[in-house]
Amino acid sequence: MKRHRDESVAFSALFGLPAEVGLRTAAEALNLSPTTAYRRARNGDFPCRVRRAGRRYVVRLSDLMRALGIQEVRVRYDDIEAGARFASGEADT
Repeated sequence: MKRHRDESVAFSALFGLPAEVGLRTAAEALNLSPTTAYRRARNGDFPCRVRRAGRRYVVRLSDLMRALGIQEVRVRYDDIEAGARFASGEADT
């Protein structure tokens, strides 16, 4: 399949980040202790949306990034290729 030059990919997808993370991972990113994180998740006042997946709590990566003030940007394939050329020392033409 041939891609168009104007296609883009989400920054998190580019680096293979998971779509969801566990509550402990989210708590660590938000500088919360696990005990506080679980209590806040049970009470419904965790800093971002939490959902139950069986017996676990999970947080969507996009919600966690938003709570951290990180904008999920789209990256164009042309920029990825230009960055790779720059990193390898090739001149940009």
